[in-house]
Amino acid sequence: MKIIKLQNNYKDLRGSISDILYKKKIKHISLIVSNKGAIRGNNYFKKNVQYIFNLSSPFEYWYKKLGSKKKPKRILVKKNDLLFTPKLEIHVSKFMKKNKLLEFSTLSYKEKKKFKDSTRYILIK
Repeated sequence: MKIIKLQNNYKDLRGSISDILYKKKIKHISLIVSNKGAIRGNNYFKKNVQYIFNLSSPFEYWYKKLGSKKKPKRILVKKNDLLFTPKLEIHVSKFMKKNKLLEFSTLSYKEKKKFKDSTRYILIK
């Protein structure tokens, strides 16, 4: 897991432009809307790498490396944070308020299904 802080690539009187991803092989993008109290994830990916760009309210993100005996770590993902989730990292998101985010995947939806890439793993309830 890594939070990537976006940089302004260009700024003038009209506003600014920030690249979210650059030179990444993205095959699938989803807009995910979550209601207050929702829990998403509790899984890990065997091959897929995921980027999450938070469009709105902060949410909790719990994670740990597959096979680790350590307790999961928790971070707060804030608006406009870009979160990187590597393969073989167990992860779950918990939403305290209604939220919108963009999820970018290196595998297409069909590839994820075909390869059975997502494996359920209950990290938190």
